[in-house]
Amino acid sequence: MTDRIRVLHVDDDPAVVEAATSALEQEHCGITVETATSVADGIERLDSDAFDCVVAGYDLPEQTGVEFLDAVRKRAPDLPFVLFTSEGSEAAASDAISAGVTEYIRVDGGAEPYARLAHTVVDAVERTADDIEHAQSTRRERAIEELHSTARAFMRATTEDAVAQVTVDTARTILNMPANGVHFADGDSLYPVAWTEQVEELIGTPPVFEAGEALAWQAFETGEARVHDDITSSPDRYNPETDIRSELILPLGDHGVLLIGSSEVSAFDDTDVTLARTLSVHATAALNRLDRDRQLREEREFIDQALDTLDDLFYVIGTDGSLRRWNERIPEVTGYSDDEIGDMAVADFFPDDEHGAVEAAIDETRTTGRVTLEAEILTADGERIPYEFAGTRLTDADGAVAGTVGIGRDISQRRAYERQLERKNERLDEFTSIVSHDLRNPLTVAEGNLELARTERDSDYLDEVSRAHERMRALIDDLLTFARAGETATDLESVTLANIAEECWQTVEGDRATLVVEADRQIRADTAKLRRLVSNLLRNSVEHGSTRAQAPSDRTAEHDEENLTVRVGTVEDTDRHGFYVADDGPGIPSEDREQVFEGGYSTGENGTGFGLKIVQRIAEVHGWTVTATESEAGGARFEVTGLEPA
Repeated sequence: MTDRIRVLHVDDDPAVVEAATSALEQEHCGITVETATSVADGIERLDSDAFDCVVAGYDLPEQTGVEFLDAVRKRAPDLPFVLFTSEGSEAAASDAISAGVTEYIRVDGGAEPYARLAHTVVDAVERTADDIEHAQSTRRERAIEELHSTARAFMRATTEDAVAQVTVDTARTILNMPANGVHFADGDSLYPVAWTEQVEELIGTPPVFEAGEALAWQAFETGEARVHDDITSSPDRYNPETDIRSELILPLGDHGVLLIGSSEVSAFDDTDVTLARTLSVHATAALNRLDRDRQLREEREFIDQALDTLDDLFYVIGTDGSLRRWNERIPEVTGYSDDEIGDMAVADFFPDDEHGAVEAAIDETRTTGRVTLEAEILTADGERIPYEFAGTRLTDADGAVAGTVGIGRDISQRRAYERQLERKNERLDEFTSIVSHDLRNPLTVAEGNLELARTERDSDYLDEVSRAHERMRALIDDLLTFARAGETATDLESVTLANIAEECWQTVEGDRATLVVEADRQIRADTAKLRRLVSNLLRNSVEHGSTRAQAPSDRTAEHDEENLTVRVGTVEDTDRHGFYVADDGPGIPSEDREQVFEGGYSTGENGTGFGLKIVQRIAEVHGWTVTATESEAGGARFEVTGLEPA
């Protein structure tokens, strides 16, 4: 049963009105009766307020009850109307029924007419409420089905403006809300993008709403839908003179708002609001999809642009062996067009003798996850270009193999350098062979004849020849060592600095010199070359740290009376890692510290000038740097840096 019922009773007979009111209130405790004495007064009350039922007499001032019924039906076709009269005729009753009267009751028509009136009013209101609820439910269900059918239209929309137009058309045709429009956000403004003709009839061209301005901006800013039954009561309305009375404002996420208006007060019921909300959800989802599509498109374009700037080849190979994606470098290098590449298998890019290796590499990538291969590309013009390919297994979201992604790098220059290096190594081998055999053999013969000559006679000239032979042999040995030091350091292993230093010290003739290992560390190096490097540094300290190779001075005279100390330790600074060899001898003048690494430079009578040059060469092939500086004791200090941190 309806909880509250508002009844408008229009009659100029006070006795009838009083009796009817009493009967109605006794029948239903929630009934409220308001009265009017004329048709004009009754119509005014209906226009200004809402009622659940109208009771009217037949013989009213100025108009009849049937004429009043006609006026009510034009305003509210479903509003219950009971004609309750003490006068009338069969003709009047027929006219009332034709006009759509809910019930026709005679005041003098049988027992307890007022009780019958009360029962009729309550029954009519409840029946009408049920009918309205059913009609609304049916309308809501039908409209929701039709709204869902518009999802295809939203999916077909490829621009925001198209989504706005679908929204406006749907609100007009499916929701029967003809006056509606969509505003999109642009910075601090909401500007109109789509609206109906009815909007222009009511307000003209829709305005642009600035930030903080009007009810539309409030709904957009808060993200909350607004339902205004009468916007004339809102001080924040945009236009105080507007003809719009009711308004629905529904935010479309961060995109804008949907505005629905009506010139009637309380034009939108709960069903209207529900349907409008459903439409706004569909529109917002479509706009969000376009945003995501645009972001994905921009990201894809950015990635494509980045990949196209590579000098290397980028590719994705599908599980069927075809290229699924590639950068612009591939058609540039191969000479094939994108259309041709799309129809080619991976093997088509390589000569026949490379097919087996390429196919095996692709299979290995899918199995092990990563592989590197050197192979020659066969271009459309028949040119063979050497490339190094690094491929990685590609998986989908479920972890299944989806293909291979990789990079191809042109190694033509590297191949040319390797060939050049091979030729240099061949020449170096020829040189070392000459030095090792063709020079050493004659020198050995000369040394033998010198010994024979000494058996026949003794001469200072023969001593000079002997010293010349010794220097020649030292030069040959150092030249061989220097040449071989330039080879690549390939046999790398981890060795201990202290052990290397102790081993090398045994080969150095230094009766008046002492070795002190101050710190130790592991070094990954070619052990043979590292021994030569350390030996040369230790020998340099012993030979040049004594007074025999230096000009006389107070400091060298002081060193005649004391032993030389050579120290080996580590260099561990923030950005430098390595080791040093230092002594407390006379040291190296600052202006000569770079010159000491030049070939042939020596300050000793018997030095060849290649000892430190060999040190520098061995350091370089390991990727290290050697520098000369001053030790804490004022002597020479050589630092070898560029090693991995200890």
